[in-house]
Amino acid sequence: MEFATAADELYGVLPSEFTATRKRLAGELSREDGRRLTALRRPTVPAWAVNRLVRDGAIGPLLDLGERMRTAWSDGGDLASLDGERGSLVADLVRRARALADEAGRPLSDAFADEVEETLRAAIADSSAAEAVRAGRLDHPLRHAGFGPFGAAAPPAAKPPKPAKPPKKPSEDRERKRRAEEARAAERQADAAERSLAEWESALAEARGRLAEADDDLGALRERLREAETRRADLDRKAQVAEREHDRTARTAKDARRKARRLARDL
Repeated sequence: MEFATAADELYGVLPSEFTATRKRLAGELSREDGRRLTALRRPTVPAWAVNRLVRDGAIGPLLDLGERMRTAWSDGGDLASLDGERGSLVADLVRRARALADEAGRPLSDAFADEVEETLRAAIADSSAAEAVRAGRLDHPLRHAGFGPFGAAAPPAAKPPKPAKPPKKPSEDRERKRRAEEARAAERQADAAERSLAEWESALAEARGRLAEADDDLGALRERLREAETRRADLDRKAQVAEREHDRTARTAKDARRKARRLARDL
């Protein structure tokens, strides 16, 4: 098996199956490729959902739209119609990602669906993000502040700058920052909880597999024990018969010897 084939298969499985699959596939590769595969990280649930979109063949129109929008941005073209197309296409793909996740038995929460959307928008805005999505081996979601380089919100053009918004009051700014930090902390906590859940799901699956193997071994041992007990009982009956015959034959031989000595004396 080639490394690329193994990596593609690995990033197509559920996050909970990632560790066991990685171990199995690494054993089918050369030592060097096995080490490379073992170094690959388990995808978060949103990244896995985007990888499923790639394997579903649904991502092509998004990547094509990204190329057209980046070209329009570079040439100073009109992005209005393309931006409307982007909104509709991204919404359709998020719905498709949720449907694929449901089919796989790992539904997406609203927070995870938002991260899928952010990743799709990043693939439109940034060519390197587009290539990462196209490969279908994401291990974490992607983000982009806005369309264009450095998160620019509009293409360069000879238009007068928009008037700056009046600065927010310090108290409002602090409150906004506090809420933003709380949201980021909640996202980090959710990511950590999902990673932990995936690890425990993998551990549970492995433990159940080993328990099933132990049950099989125990069943085989019990069957061997029953066979041994049956064989012992049969041998015990044969030993008892042999012992009775031995005692009877010993008495017969003793009587015959006594009779022979008596006859010899009489002669």
